[in-house]
Amino acid sequence: MPISIVAPCGLICDLCLGFQREKNKCSGCTAEGSKPAHCTKCSIVNCSEKNGNSTKPCSTCSKYPCKRLKALEKRYSSNYGESLIDNFQQIDVKGLDLFLLDSEKAWNCNECGNLLTVHRPQCLHCKALNSHYNRKPKCIGVENEVFK
Repeated sequence: MPISIVAPCGLICDLCLGFQREKNKCSGCTAEGSKPAHCTKCSIVNCSEKNGNSTKPCSTCSKYPCKRLKALEKRYSSNYGESLIDNFQQIDVKGLDLFLLDSEKAWNCNECGNLLTVHRPQCLHCKALNSHYNRKPKCIGVENEVFK
C-alpha cells in the first residue's frame, strides 16, 4: 500500500490507525469521506488561520509552528516515533513524492512488509514489534508481552 496522504499537521494519514482499520475506516484528513468525530472537530484542520482551507499545510502558516502544532508534535514524537515538524522539513528538502517513498520504506513492517500504524506497538497484520512506537503502557504492573 503506497503512502498517499499527508495531513495539514504533517502526520502521514496512512500511518493512522483510523486510516488503516477495516471497520469505520477514515478517508484521511484532506480527503472527502468518513472521518471519526474527533477528526471532524480537529482544532488544526479547523484552525481560523486556514481561512476555510482545511487542507492547507500548517507549515505554510505565518504562525508556524503554533502552540497547537507543538503540542501535537510533542505527543507524536515522544509516543509514536513520528515527528510532524521533521516531516514538513523533509518535504521541503526532498519534495512530497520522495518524502512519501522514503516514509513508506521506513514504516513498512520488517516481518511482513505491510505498513505499520503509529498508534499500535505491533504490526496489525503479523504482530511484529513496531520499532517506532515509544508509548509506555498506562497500567503499571500489568504484564504485556509487547513491552518486555
